[in-house]
Amino acid sequence: MHIVYNAITGFDATICFAAFSWGVKKHFRSTGAMPLGMKVTSLLSLVLFAAFVWRIAQGTSGLWLVALGLFTASLAVFAAAVAASHRTPPTLAFDTDAPNFLLQDGPYRYVRHPFYLAYVLFWLGTAVAVQGMLGWIAPAVMMALYIEAASREERKFANSSLADAYKAYRARAGMFWPRPIALLVG
Repeated sequence: MHIVYNAITGFDATICFAAFSWGVKKHFRSTGAMPLGMKVTSLLSLVLFAAFVWRIAQGTSGLWLVALGLFTASLAVFAAAVAASHRTPPTLAFDTDAPNFLLQDGPYRYVRHPFYLAYVLFWLGTAVAVQGMLGWIAPAVMMALYIEAASREERKFANSSLADAYKAYRARAGMFWPRPIALLVG
């Protein structure tokens, strides 16, 4: 039965990773060459995902169903963020463009960086799926990269013509996790 759990978990994780890869190539805008930080993030993601696939082939943890839930939530948040930003896609992480629009629909209503939330849920799912402490390296490393990328984006907004609107938006929406009050007022 563990072979079935491994296959289901690996398949669901692969769907997420493929969707994220599609996003980098087809959804996000680029204002020039791919930024170095995005190249590093992409390469590190690929290496860590390969390590996850290798590890999952050896067996999943007893919490594989929790991992499956995290992968499903990750894909749902990612799809909602794509749908909300399809008319005005954001630029790639670590791009140096000056923002000229502010997304506040869909999941952007609750979190300022729903794509990073989707990625964090995915990496948490990989950690839960594999057995042992080594599985937690990927989410820790990737979360640090996402915090750095999001902080750069926040500084870009703070130094743009959208600074006042973004300040009000920051008060309502959490960086990666929804603010409880925003969920209540909807």
